[in-house]
Amino acid sequence: MAERVIVFDIWGQFAHFKKIYVTTSALSYAVPFKTSIYGMVGAILGMENSENQYLTSFKEGKCQIGIQLINPVQFQRININLSPTPGPIKDNRKPTLMEFVVRPHYRIYFSHTDKKLVDELKDSLKRKASVFTPVLGLAFCLANFRYIGEGSVEKKEGISLIQTAILKSNLKSFDQDYWIENNIHIQEQDMYPLEMNPSREVTKRDSLIYDLNGKAIKVNSKGHYELKLNGNVSDVMMM
Repeated sequence: MAERVIVFDIWGQFAHFKKIYVTTSALSYAVPFKTSIYGMVGAILGMENSENQYLTSFKEGKCQIGIQLINPVQFQRININLSPTPGPIKDNRKPTLMEFVVRPHYRIYFSHTDKKLVDELKDSLKRKASVFTPVLGLAFCLANFRYIGEGSVEKKEGISLIQTAILKSNLKSFDQDYWIENNIHIQEQDMYPLEMNPSREVTKRDSLIYDLNGKAIKVNSKGHYELKLNGNVSDVMMM
């Protein structure tokens, strides 16, 4: 992994991250997919979207991302008018109850082997400039973003307090006593897409573990990173 990590926040009023293997899903995951972060970065930088060509810039091994929950996870179900078939909207509405994440706020840790891409992203984030509008899953779930800083990382392993969501396959063991003592509410997000090709075929999946309130989780990891950022040191897991 590249030693440089760009850190930025994304947030909005609502988010909907549907199951990747269906065209329309009433239920939403709480944590954005790694591949959806690719889309946000692509929107900010104005990458070519026809036939999902932007995904070629994020081939497996090029990019690693960490995702931290800033706000506690809250869901709300809202009736949305969907159009099941082509035709006038007024004659063709189908009310569908859909689940949304309310007031989503995430901190993104972004690393890429392409130095030019990292420099361009850093510049855009600092200027709050975006070529296309980034969204939180769906076109009407608009996203705001803010630059936090640039940090450096060092590979570690073993017992640590991880600030980000955690890949289940990257764990040796859990510290359940710590979870109980600190009121940690663990959730598991299965079938989490890690990589996708331009044909939108998911090529790599895992299960993701996080705390509902965004608290750090104490685990014994197979590999994480010590991040130095703005004079502070924390441990994050990149995927």
